Amino acid sequence: MQLVWLYLLVLALSVGAGAQNPPALTQTRVFTPFNPSGDLVVGLAVTGEAKGSCDTNSAASPQRPDAWRCSADNVVLDPCFQNLLGDGKTLACAEDPFSANVTILTLTATLPDTAVMDDPDFTKGLPWALELENSQQCTLLTGATAPVAGMRINYGCADGSQVVGDINRQLPLWRVFYGTAMRSLALEQIGVTTAWY
Repeated sequence: MQLVWLYLLVLALSVGAGAQNPPALTQTRVFTPFNPSGDLVVGLAVTGEAKGSCDTNSAASPQRPDAWRCSADNVVLDPCFQNLLGDGKTLACAEDPFSANVTILTLTATLPDTAVMDDPDFTKGLPWALELENSQQCTLLTGATAPVAGMRINYGCADGSQVVGDINRQLPLWRVFYGTAMRSLALEQIGVTTAWY
């Protein structure tokens, strides 16, 4: 009888070892404010309307050929996404991909001629926003930032914490250095659950 129990225990341990959870994987999402008909996606709320112009490609979402850095009434709006399948003079500007709020920008001048990307390569460059394992939501900082340990502060998070340096994409779950603003004695590596472009 003891031999049978020993056999069952060994079998259970070997089955358990083979049934490990698959490794976590960073999800890649692309923010799409307009549907294929050229209409604003259901669920987005228009919280403002403005008229203005765009002078260059987006600094916040540089991988997107349809994303622009615009201004209206001396306010910078970045990124603003062009309505490629509808009215090309209408753009949807969002502060981040986490809320459902957009400002609709109507162009007062044509968009500048820039080199058009064939296909966006989302494996290069910095995403517009990140969602981290600790549930923090962080957006790319487009202005000058101070260095930490010789690395640029690339993202600001909702609670004031920061993501510093480049994204390590060597594993299926990308990793970044994360610090809780003024309360961190050290930066820690943390997983990126979602990268937004």
